[in-house]
Amino acid sequence: MFMNTRIAQAAVAALAIVAAPAFAGTTVDANAEFDTGSANKTGSFQGGRVETNISGRAEGNGGFVASKGTVIVGRNGGASVDDAWVQLGTSAVDVKLGRFEAADLYGTPADVVRIGGVYQTNTLRGRDDNRVHAAVTFNAAPGVSIELGLVDKKDTTAAGAKGIRPVVSYSADALSLKVGLESGKTNASVTDPEYSFSGFGAAVSYALSGGVTLRANFANGTFKGATDDTKKSAVLVGADVGAFSASFESGKTDVGSASTKVNGFFAGYTMPLFGIKGASLTPAIGSGSTDDGTTKVTTTKFAVRVHYDF
Repeated sequence: MFMNTRIAQAAVAALAIVAAPAFAGTTVDANAEFDTGSANKTGSFQGGRVETNISGRAEGNGGFVASKGTVIVGRNGGASVDDAWVQLGTSAVDVKLGRFEAADLYGTPADVVRIGGVYQTNTLRGRDDNRVHAAVTFNAAPGVSIELGLVDKKDTTAAGAKGIRPVVSYSADALSLKVGLESGKTNASVTDPEYSFSGFGAAVSYALSGGVTLRANFANGTFKGATDDTKKSAVLVGADVGAFSASFESGKTDVGSASTKVNGFFAGYTMPLFGIKGASLTPAIGSGSTDDGTTKVTTTKFAVRVHYDF
């Protein structure tokens, strides 16, 4: 029943997108992205989706209103709604409401075959069902903004998280910096009690000459529990050299005296496809390990991503 409802919602959104050209001030764009590869543990795999977006923005009397809707048609045959939001305000302050992702505090370029599984200061970032999500952004000065994310449960019987997520962003010349916090309560299932959590994250990048950009991300969070607290941390460092991107990642999760470590590397090279605008091919490789002190599992993946904007 739930899946049928989601597919019906996606169908309605798709009809709205098809009809979009009839409305002034709208923009329609789409893209396809498919990954095909192999992993040493599971063999060959293929995943991907076709994404269609409709967006619009209007200005008047010193303010603006903007909106966006996104429909995803997946490789598995399912359809879903991704973004669905409205934004209003002025050049000094605005508020966004609906289904969206707030500021990213843990960017992962060329993550086609990233192993992942670490905390990213994203418990309250958004795009969750059964939530009320709002983000107020203050443009304090040129290159400086403050985003205050607010997440609450629309359905008190649902599992999930609620709380606040402030993020300060700064950019000037070659430097880009984001620092943020998140704090609230979360429960793993409908029957579980709520426990408090808090997290901190930072993302910095610096562009050097010659098309070289250095990146670093850090995340740390503590989740209270009935008996033991869960502490999570992660660090990712990387560099982009032209069309080539590589990253190293290390994470750790402590539950009481038990500890699980994750370490990984992933890289990719994006090249134009037949000189066609918006079309690219990205061969990528990644390797990572998970070690709980008793068992260590190493996974290696190789894949090629085809991307086409149309």
